[in-house]
Amino acid sequence: MTVNGSHDDAGSAGPALLVFGTDGRLADWTPAAAVLPLLAGRLTAGMPADELEASLFPSAGPHMVPDRKVLRLAGGGAVWRFGASPSSVSLNAGPPAVRRMPDPADRLFAAASHDLRQPLAALSLLIGTLDGRLDAGVAESRVAESRFGEERDLLHSMAQAVESMRSMVDGHFDLVRLESGLMEPDIRTHAVNGVLMRLALEVAPRFADRGLRFSVMPCSAMVRTDSALLERLLHGLVANALRGTMRGRVLLGCRLRGDRLRVEVWDSGRGLSSQRLSALRTELAKPVGEGGGALGLDLTLVRGLARKLGLGLEVCAEEGRGTVFAVLVPISVEHGAEGADASAQAESTAIASPVSDGGTTDISRTRILVIEDDPMVLAALEALLGQWGCSVVGADSYDMAVERLGPAPEHFHLIISDLRLKGAANGIVAIRQIAKLFDRPVPGMILTGDTDPKRLREARLSGYPLLHKPVAPLALRAAVVRLLGHDPL
Repeated sequence: MTVNGSHDDAGSAGPALLVFGTDGRLADWTPAAAVLPLLAGRLTAGMPADELEASLFPSAGPHMVPDRKVLRLAGGGAVWRFGASPSSVSLNAGPPAVRRMPDPADRLFAAASHDLRQPLAALSLLIGTLDGRLDAGVAESRVAESRFGEERDLLHSMAQAVESMRSMVDGHFDLVRLESGLMEPDIRTHAVNGVLMRLALEVAPRFADRGLRFSVMPCSAMVRTDSALLERLLHGLVANALRGTMRGRVLLGCRLRGDRLRVEVWDSGRGLSSQRLSALRTELAKPVGEGGGALGLDLTLVRGLARKLGLGLEVCAEEGRGTVFAVLVPISVEHGAEGADASAQAESTAIASPVSDGGTTDISRTRILVIEDDPMVLAALEALLGQWGCSVVGADSYDMAVERLGPAPEHFHLIISDLRLKGAANGIVAIRQIAKLFDRPVPGMILTGDTDPKRLREARLSGYPLLHKPVAPLALRAAVVRLLGHDPL
């Protein structure tokens, strides 16, 4: 969704907008809104909408209240748009003494994507819980094995459908943001291994469900690019490979080529004839916004992201033998790990071998604190972790978590938190502050459906492993096992 305004709003400063999230709190605003007399100096992120209603507008004089229109969003939240009037807006006002906020449309896309992910996350976790209960029933009776075989197949099909929905939601939102100019790269030095490990953790369970092998070759190279967008690009290539591979394997690895790193995705799928390969290369060479129908959603997004990041994109294929896509990423001129994204190294260490557990490691009697503000996802997490024998304490905010822990809290083995929470503290702050209540370190993990690049960058820089909703139960279990130090490898 885009919000268009005329230059009548606050002179030439653009529309005066306030953007509220699904929790009814102020998420963003435009510079034109910040100079309105009623709002100047009073806007702070997280302000409740009803507080603005009660404290600002009733107390204003009749000539001070600007014309306000409220746009309700389908997924929750709202946008307040203010019209200009001579008595309410100073045409000569200088730039406000507040930080310039990003385009509200970008925030709206991120909020909508986040809200759509929440029910998908709950579905994915609940499917994992049901699958575990079926396994327990089969272990007790051989009769149950034949009886519940079809039910298990149905559950796996449901899980694949949920993952497909999630991939389409991500792809559509990312493509719209890209083509609307709302997606701007943040180029810096990163350890490419962090990108590879995060991607492996997310997609490996999908290959396991299909009976395919997925291999990731570690790489110590440092590259200069936007790690979040590079990860999204590679996710599109891996998803494309998964869709076209019926048997065999998909391999993700890297090769040095001069001052560039070739990140390659190999598959053992059907491959392409010389004519189809030529047509594919022609489509990939088209400018962003042209064509794309023949590419499909994943490859259209891959093409757009490669252009946005200034990366080379190559493809080779042989009919009947598979396809290889390669992304050429600049090598960083810096040496060692200095200047690298700290979270890339943290995640590559904390979540290596993402599917090595396979559900065999005993994590029962593990005490886990879960902080999640969506009731559906919190209930699903409690059910899944309880299915694995964990003792779970759930809360929807930092304040509730502290209240539930009490004045003399028992030690927890792990804290899992959403990034966005009710109240002033986000998930990063909540984990750090709660961990200080115990007499020894407690590992933490961020589980989020957020797609806002700045929020994701903040989460990765925190050093805590980051999983995206909806997360596959196997991937969640593997991450828990690694953080608890139980991985036999």
